[in-house]
Amino acid sequence: MPSDPGIATRSILVVDTDAAATETILGLLDGHKVYTARNVSDAQRKLVEEGIELAIIGPGFGHEAGVAEAAQLLDIQPTLPLVLAAEKPTLDVLRAAIRVGYKDVVDMPLDGQKVSSMLNHIEKVETMIQTGGAAKTKIGKVITIMSPKGGAGKTMTTVNTALGLAAMSDAPERVVVLDADLQFGDVCISLQVEPQHTIVDAARDIDKLDEALLDSLLATHSSGMRVLSAPLEPSLADEVSTQVVVKTIGMLKRMFDYIVIDTAPFLDEPVLSILERSDAVLLVVDMDLPAVKNAKLALDTLELIKFPFEKIKLVLNRVNSKARLDIDELERALGLEVQAAIASDRLVPRAVNEGEPVISLYPRSRPAKDLRAVAALVFEGEAVEEEQDTKRGWFR
Repeated sequence: MPSDPGIATRSILVVDTDAAATETILGLLDGHKVYTARNVSDAQRKLVEEGIELAIIGPGFGHEAGVAEAAQLLDIQPTLPLVLAAEKPTLDVLRAAIRVGYKDVVDMPLDGQKVSSMLNHIEKVETMIQTGGAAKTKIGKVITIMSPKGGAGKTMTTVNTALGLAAMSDAPERVVVLDADLQFGDVCISLQVEPQHTIVDAARDIDKLDEALLDSLLATHSSGMRVLSAPLEPSLADEVSTQVVVKTIGMLKRMFDYIVIDTAPFLDEPVLSILERSDAVLLVVDMDLPAVKNAKLALDTLELIKFPFEKIKLVLNRVNSKARLDIDELERALGLEVQAAIASDRLVPRAVNEGEPVISLYPRSRPAKDLRAVAALVFEGEAVEEEQDTKRGWFR
């Protein structure tokens, strides 16, 4: 399809976790411009970048939670025809799909008649909005900072990267930091921000949560950058489900240009869900053997779940001439090339104890320059360029 030259070529997005099911659907869309995505985060970006006219949600999302998750595409493009192709959908799944705005639910396997019915939804939307295609909306870039070992400088990297992005973009109010270390988050204390609300408030009002309510829960840093605090007590972390974290990220992507996320130092369900929805992941590794070992174990886990390693950017922390680790050996062990390094300097812990990012407290220092280079790794646009040292010049 379409074999008839009178049938227009459409831009269609197929979203599914099952590669075999995706291939089956693709076989029925021959002649159309078809894009694929394995998760909702990638689907949202394709939606914005490619002018998608129809989204087919595959059987991997054919349950109530999957239906709700894929419905986040409607947050980006409310007029998008969203169709669920499921294996024997239950009545509860049908009701859930109708309630959140799907145009149709069809049984697998698909055939030509079912696909034609899906394509008819595009024409109905065109008639309704008379724009000749789906509208595009900019969505924010999700940048997650992770480290599988505590004390590696993860939160320090998070707050400095966020502030660096705010300065590079000349719009600090378009950058938000989400503290997703739900038990022991330190983002607010690292920024000297006193939050009136936390992500727990979002969890308690999850059914009513919209962009206006979420915005009211955000604290504001002195730079203008926004912050969503972690729970103030470890016991409150149990109130924040993975669903809450996922929905919050989806909303923040519509509200901000950059969403910088600090995570807990382990790979639990919330952290894996965050990673899956990230556009870039900064893996912070300290210059000691236990940190490298933990990073290797974490990467092995991500490889098992087929996480796209091209999203991961390896960042070394506390680099100095006394470190006995060889950079080449570290890269071979982890299977990643070091893309940035932060010099070891007493100004860093001093800034942490002052509750201010080193970028703003000691802007001309070596670690501040290094941290601006980390931010530049994920910045989109024209930033002020600084003279860059070569990788082999990191030890000094």
